Amino acid sequence: MTRLPVITGLGVVSPFGLGADAFFQGLAEGRSAIGPIRSFDAATFPICVAGEVPSDRRDKAPPTPDAAGGSNPDAARAGGGPWRDRKARFALRAAVEAWRAARCGPAERTAWLCLALGLEQAFLEDFPPILDGRSFRWDDAARPAGTVRLRARADLAAHAVRDHLRLEGPLAVHVSACAAGTLAVAHAAALVRRGAADVVLCGGADSMVNPLGIGGMARLGAPSPRAAADACRPFDRRRDGLVIGEGAAVFVVEDEARARARGVAPLARILGWGSTQDAHRATAPRPDGAAARAAMERALARAALAPRALAYLNAHGTGTPLNDPAEARAIRAAGLGDTPVSSIKGAIGHLMAAAGAVEIAACLLPFTRGLYPGTAHHQERDPDCDLDVIGPTPRPVTRRPEAVMSNSFGFGGQNASIIVGPP
Repeated sequence: MTRLPVITGLGVVSPFGLGADAFFQGLAEGRSAIGPIRSFDAATFPICVAGEVPSDRRDKAPPTPDAAGGSNPDAARAGGGPWRDRKARFALRAAVEAWRAARCGPAERTAWLCLALGLEQAFLEDFPPILDGRSFRWDDAARPAGTVRLRARADLAAHAVRDHLRLEGPLAVHVSACAAGTLAVAHAAALVRRGAADVVLCGGADSMVNPLGIGGMARLGAPSPRAAADACRPFDRRRDGLVIGEGAAVFVVEDEARARARGVAPLARILGWGSTQDAHRATAPRPDGAAARAAMERALARAALAPRALAYLNAHGTGTPLNDPAEARAIRAAGLGDTPVSSIKGAIGHLMAAAGAVEIAACLLPFTRGLYPGTAHHQERDPDCDLDVIGPTPRPVTRRPEAVMSNSFGFGGQNASIIVGPP
């Protein structure tokens, strides 16, 4: 019997706000959520705008899962331990929303957990007690590090989600940079398709909207130098860099037959996926886009689809001078040059390890709202990005799409493409 992985639950935390509805509404209205950084004083930083999750500025504790289950909710409400980390809170909020939306209960607690996470940062507030007015050397083994988490475990947020929802299945963490969220969902689909799991909670969460994250990315030179709401302009001739965003998207992926047997209607089907490695440079894509093209072709082959079957492609589209032309070449080479394309990074920023998961969620907009997402701030066509780019206004769906694709191409040359179809 062929097992078909389907999405039955979705939770989103994004710069548009908390919840999948807020995310879909922001995209449907063609809004942008880029603005001044407010979670810390960025006045002295070269980057002072971001796609920041608004509610997290005031709400520091994760939700109590009540009917969804959960251990030690009082500790969670206290905001200590892992909840000091924004991405842990984002991951839990999105996970609880997805779990409830899929009507999961005790029978689903054996689910796998596959999460994409950014590598954890040290907490700046932990430094003053141990510095004592002296310079801190990261390699000074003779000096106690106190409570500074210089090398905290990368799976902290994943363990927090698993413990809070009382999940009993295996746990896998993806840290493959900007492709991690897509690879986590592809991993979940592969587990279900081959019968290794009946239910998987999967997705990604990340936040680099903090002094270490913003400062580090600024040194790499990837972000736009402009402190403006339209700082990220994917595929536009005037593009000059990305904008950092934060948030999470989590899905419940399960076997379609099992979902329907328990009376849950799928939101979408996961049809195919593919991944490759550039083997080029750590922070720059292959200019010819050959490996990215191969990822798209592998996804199409696994889905047994011809390129013309795709009704829409959600591009990685970072708005950087190098990424967008390379991706455009890859898209054309894969036979998808006439496919409508957009990037939501102009609206919410680049969510790093969570980007792929949130952009897969955006690919459900044609099925839920009858719209293809727009590309915020795209105004001037670039001959080097010769694609059918959807502008700032979402494009109406004129006929039921057979399939849509999402691309994620990360630092280190990680490439991943995934195809979803209507339920």
